[in-house]
Amino acid sequence: MTRQEDSTRPTAAATVVAIALALDMFLYGAIIPILPELPAVDGSAMLSGVLFAVYAAAQLVTVAFVGRAVDRIGPRRPFQAGILGVAAATLLFGVATTVPGTAGLVLLILGRAAQGVAAAISWTAGLALVAAVYPAERRGQAMGLTLSAVGIGVLLGPAVSGQLAGWLGPAAPFHLIAVFAVGDAIARFLLIKVDHRPPVEVPFRTVARGPRAGLLITLTAIGAAALAYLEPVLPLHLDDLGVGAGGIGSAFAGAALAGVLSSPLGGGLTDRLGPNRVVAIGAFIVAAGFALAGRDSTALAVTGLIVVGFGAQLLLAPTLVLIGRLAEHQRPPAYGVAYALYNLAYTAGLTVAPLAAGLLGGLAGITGATVGAAIAAGALAVVMSGRR
Repeated sequence: MTRQEDSTRPTAAATVVAIALALDMFLYGAIIPILPELPAVDGSAMLSGVLFAVYAAAQLVTVAFVGRAVDRIGPRRPFQAGILGVAAATLLFGVATTVPGTAGLVLLILGRAAQGVAAAISWTAGLALVAAVYPAERRGQAMGLTLSAVGIGVLLGPAVSGQLAGWLGPAAPFHLIAVFAVGDAIARFLLIKVDHRPPVEVPFRTVARGPRAGLLITLTAIGAAALAYLEPVLPLHLDDLGVGAGGIGSAFAGAALAGVLSSPLGGGLTDRLGPNRVVAIGAFIVAAGFALAGRDSTALAVTGLIVVGFGAQLLLAPTLVLIGRLAEHQRPPAYGVAYALYNLAYTAGLTVAPLAAGLLGGLAGITGATVGAAIAAGALAVVMSGRR
């Protein structure tokens, strides 16, 4: 029989995973304000886009392997190994800030790839760990609190990095991140205990064919897409309305803060009302936000952005709980594969949404792009409100 002291405490698991996800998003955003100043990028929009694409590609390639590894050997060792990717990315970014030309670009690409691998590990193994240690009736709130840390990382990464780079130079943010990474590593190795559960050998296709798997993956992609949809088009709209770079950054920070507040709310409501109702509420809120975001008013557009940030997290919080239940459809539960599917869907949403928004924005303008998104979100809300 497993002794209590040999088991990972649920609160410790949620805390350590929250730290890991916050650090991942902090590192993700830290490069944004200094990107135009990096000598290897030299102000190229194409190279900037390549760096963001490398992160997503590395995550997509890695996540399936991580999911299988989590089920075979448990989440502990993969989750602890993920800190190596964070360390490699931080080191490569810190060095690349002063290296021009092809050599600097290679360092940046390798750093972004290492970060994508680390993110795939932290998100898949970390969420599988939280799902495994929390009972189903408490999992929604725990997942909501864990995801709120993502918003904190999104909120602070660009802001802190921009200030530090301005004061101490472009490498300074990564010195700070290195300190955070040491604390993260200590937490991962001290607080996450040995996993005594038996190995699980469940193919991806088996979990993907589980009850409501298609719906859950679709909702995950939609929630991520809602977060990313306005990123390529709303800054241009706000710029046309006379809002400067500082104001645009503050507006998106406000949306991230709204997501921080709504994540634990969505988790708690899922435990009380059930996933379908919470998804319907989140979709209605997102629809209202999209309808406001395209208006020719700075106040309404910024309000719409913040409302979308709030509602999108209500969409995502229930999916984490439902995918946990999908994992438990197998015996023993296949948490690794289930949350790998979640991360694949999430990354797909983040990838497709900006492309769709840019295409619709070019064809129909910002109003057409946001109204189209509002109609789609409203239709989702109606469908989910009618489901049992």
